[in-house]
Amino acid sequence: MIELTITPVPIHEYCKDHSSSPSAELMALIPATQAHAPQVAHMQVGHLEGKLLAILAQLMNAKNALEFGTFTGYSALAVAEALPKGGRVTTLDRDPRATALAQEFWKKSIHGDKIELILGDARETVRRLESEINAGTRPSYDLAFIDADKSGYDTYYEACLKLVRTGGAILVDNVLWSGAVLNPQDETDHTIHNFNEKIASDPRVEKLMLPLRDGITIMVKK
Repeated sequence: MIELTITPVPIHEYCKDHSSSPSAELMALIPATQAHAPQVAHMQVGHLEGKLLAILAQLMNAKNALEFGTFTGYSALAVAEALPKGGRVTTLDRDPRATALAQEFWKKSIHGDKIELILGDARETVRRLESEINAGTRPSYDLAFIDADKSGYDTYYEACLKLVRTGGAILVDNVLWSGAVLNPQDETDHTIHNFNEKIASDPRVEKLMLPLRDGITIMVKK
């Protein structure tokens, strides 16, 4: 599978070669995604980004994680593998076809029971999650990962500020958009650039943008 990456491919591959290998289930999910959805397989979170999410979850001693955009389930499983027994990844999506493949592979993993998939419009789902957190029936999240429709990034980010605990992490994918943010042309280019500008000046979070894969911003909620 050709991964979407802003860095030169040889550098990207060198980094992969010098990082811990993914689990057998994650490795198998890569060709399965290619076969299942060849035109959009590049959307799958790859080796390095999946490992970043997992290591960050471990460093934080995270127990509860939230994800916007499941696709075929790589990132949800990568994080679930890093969570302790009793931990949970809540992942939100609206595509039953892609998530059917995700569930197939989660069932093959001993960590699959840590994953909660909620299908539907995430804009509506987050309101329910917030109500449950406020009612004490659901814990706040330690970590959130946004990797869904770009038009919804600002909405999902604002939701994360309500759903993630103080000191928790919020990560946003595709913030470099293949470099198009440097000279925005179409609507999506401008949407991501404007989102990045908002984050850069937002005092509610500490932030770091990295040129990993297609760009990822890591934030800590104050």
